[in-house]
Amino acid sequence: MNTAAVARKLQLDEIPSANETAPRPLLFGLGKLDEALPEGGLPRGAVVEISSPYGLARASTLALAACVSAQAEARLRYGEDTAEAWCAWLDPSGSLFAPALARAGVDLDRLLVVQPPSEDLARVAVRVAASGAFAVVIIDLTGVPGCRAAERLDRWLNPVRRLCLAVEGSETTILLLTDAHAQRSLPLPVALRLEVDRAVEDRLMVRVAKDRRGRVSPAASVLLPPAAPLKKSA
Repeated sequence: MNTAAVARKLQLDEIPSANETAPRPLLFGLGKLDEALPEGGLPRGAVVEISSPYGLARASTLALAACVSAQAEARLRYGEDTAEAWCAWLDPSGSLFAPALARAGVDLDRLLVVQPPSEDLARVAVRVAASGAFAVVIIDLTGVPGCRAAERLDRWLNPVRRLCLAVEGSETTILLLTDAHAQRSLPLPVALRLEVDRAVEDRLMVRVAKDRRGRVSPAASVLLPPAAPLKKSA
């Protein structure tokens, strides 16, 4: 995956003009992954949960792809010097690996990495989302890959509702990365929930477990390009 490949996939004539009012879905730009989603991409002005077992690195890969795509789209719409291409990554575990982000095509000059304490993460996330400054906001609740998240997701019910209100009507997409094994008594009130798992090295199993219009789907196998590790190992 690289910026040039994403730009080719986006194609200039498919990019909405700055005057369009209805935001189009944000593409992942990874193989045929977008075709497996109900809207052909990620909804704007919404919170999307990407759930994977034990902080599977591929979930971070999907979040990274959304950043690359948003930055490529902004450059096509507004020019190379645009300030519209900012993304934010909330990484309380401090496990992001910056060289891998750069190799994957993320413009690090347009990426804000925030490492709040876990107890402050929800409050900080709502403030970042409400700023309106970011095309994509990633909130990583998975922690260190390979370790089960200790925190229950119940405490995120109200923060997710606040996040939904903060980006409603905007072009911001919030990606909430969660551990599929984390305990919860109720599903989070997100617009879209994707369950992802690695089938083999170059394939990902993707299931639409929740959609705001009720469009769920069985797991589909999606071929993905090779990805560099995005996180430091424990």
